[in-house]
Amino acid sequence: MAAATAAGALLVSACTPGATSEAGKSSKPVSTDIGAKPITLNLLVTSGTDVPFFTALGKRFHAKHTNVTVKVTSQDYGALTTNIAHILSGSNVPDLVRVPQFGNLINNRLLTNLDPYAKSYGWDVWPRSQFASTRVAADGKQRGTGSLYGAGPGFGLTGVYYDKAFARRIGMARPPATVAEFEALLAKAKSTGLQPIMINGKDGGTLYPLQNLQMAYAGNAQGVQDWNFAKPGANIDTPATVKAATTLRRWAQAGYLPTDVNAIDQTKAPAEFIKGKAVFFPSGNWQAPGLDKAGPDKFGFFLFPPGEAGGSSWAMTAASTLGIPAKSSHADVAAAFLNFVQTDPQARQDTVTLGGLVPAGPADAAVPT
Repeated sequence: MAAATAAGALLVSACTPGATSEAGKSSKPVSTDIGAKPITLNLLVTSGTDVPFFTALGKRFHAKHTNVTVKVTSQDYGALTTNIAHILSGSNVPDLVRVPQFGNLINNRLLTNLDPYAKSYGWDVWPRSQFASTRVAADGKQRGTGSLYGAGPGFGLTGVYYDKAFARRIGMARPPATVAEFEALLAKAKSTGLQPIMINGKDGGTLYPLQNLQMAYAGNAQGVQDWNFAKPGANIDTPATVKAATTLRRWAQAGYLPTDVNAIDQTKAPAEFIKGKAVFFPSGNWQAPGLDKAGPDKFGFFLFPPGEAGGSSWAMTAASTLGIPAKSSHADVAAAFLNFVQTDPQARQDTVTLGGLVPAGPADAAVPT
């Protein structure tokens, strides 16, 4: 999802009867009662920062519900995106899974419709915008409306990290005000003998600057947003997108991106950036805890600059989406975990401190430090 900001703020025990999903399959009755029977809740996430973050949340949940042990396993983003349908239709299915994208998971009835849980836990009265990217319409498309198939502890926000010492070396006294200023800094870094950008091309990190360039050149995010939601007539093949792709290719040809960019994944990219291998690192707020721990006060962060001075900056934001597989052995407990990570004050603090995310939850929830 694309979110607009001009100043750095993100715009962007009961039982309930079963309900009928938009995919046409009747869901089972659900309960918010966890019970006392020993349970192992298996959680499959993406590798990297997801693992320590969800492990910590699992320990928080276990401290409150001592009969439930949360076991966290992981796959890299690309592998999970490729394998998720096979995993969810197999015999060894997790109870919660990080969903990189819905694809045909809904039409193939591989995920649980969360509407009954949303009603039981009161999620249906929380701000609707936070669930827009995890609702799926009757035709299986993400349009911002329809039944709920995912929830999570918080939301990402993309931008550009920079090494403060390198920034001073290339004369960057403040974040660039336009794309042109950013390009001038990239050129200065290259001429100074520094690698301008570190980024993970192997698993999609280059999409961040691509979409940011597209929105900067278009002057708005509506085209990207309409395409995200498969709005009839939406088209990503626009002059702004072509210009953005051309710019990104030119950056690669100029040596602004690593020569082995397509072999770098989201685990290696931040590690290389921490080692001082580049000036800039386009990524999201989920990287902040790791960068802060590795180098306190060593790195800064700015929103990708607009196309014209004084224009709005744009960022991508989306839920840290967890889904409950249709074959989950402990769906009610999985839903209780989803509710816990969005409402428990300590879990919400972990969402900021360990996950680097904007926390989800009710509008009147206390904001973590």
